[in-house]
Amino acid sequence: MLRECLLFGATLSAVFVCWCFSCVAQRADAEEGTTVDVEQVAKNPNAKLVEVPYLNQLDVVFGCEAVSATMVLQFYGCDITWKEFTDSYLIKKPWRVDENGKRFGPDPFAAYPGDPYKDSGPNSGYGCYAPCLAKSMNKVLPQEKFVATVTSGLKLIDLVQNYVDANEPVIIWATMDMRPSLLTSSWEIDYVDENSPYKLGDKFTWNGREHCLVLVGYDETRYFFNDPYKNHGLIAYDRALVEARFREQGSQSVVVRKVAR
Repeated sequence: MLRECLLFGATLSAVFVCWCFSCVAQRADAEEGTTVDVEQVAKNPNAKLVEVPYLNQLDVVFGCEAVSATMVLQFYGCDITWKEFTDSYLIKKPWRVDENGKRFGPDPFAAYPGDPYKDSGPNSGYGCYAPCLAKSMNKVLPQEKFVATVTSGLKLIDLVQNYVDANEPVIIWATMDMRPSLLTSSWEIDYVDENSPYKLGDKFTWNGREHCLVLVGYDETRYFFNDPYKNHGLIAYDRALVEARFREQGSQSVVVRKVAR
């Protein structure tokens, strides 16, 4: 059961944080990624690292959005698991194929199409976009303290300067292993909400290899991420490569901000 959210800091032990980062640093084996040497980062005046608890998506194969959101929620003191978030808070809607072979599904800006636990077959998972994830996170965050905010449209350098430098992690959309995006399945939109850029009946085409991960730092040439894909852990990708994949996926991002009093 979800318990009260508390400010991250005193409630999260330094021992856990050190254990988390020393373990995940060993798992950075993505095609385009490199391991982050936390000790070297600490010595580099031009580098920055926000220590965010790490979770992988191995048990929820297309659940990168939910797992990334949970990492950030835990950073802000929310006592919630990725499974609780996926099952009870992530806004999801099924997709279907009619008797004529026509596919119908939700606008991913409004809801996650399919089942994030399924990697193939009817109603298998796709992913969701920034407004859907922020709306889902706001069902968890204590409204008097925090709000998840869509910051799509900002450049990565702006996200670094505005948020990461202020010790605020950023959820971004790029691709799995930073491989090129590619258009895949199409469907007719049958569900929208107040955040939808689409209308009911519009055609939508999925931009494949979509991936959601948490931007936690940088050095002179790389951006650092808590990447849930294949248990990559704390991993670095080349700045130019990340920027290209980020643009391909619509320059989407979400941050959690403290509520002004």
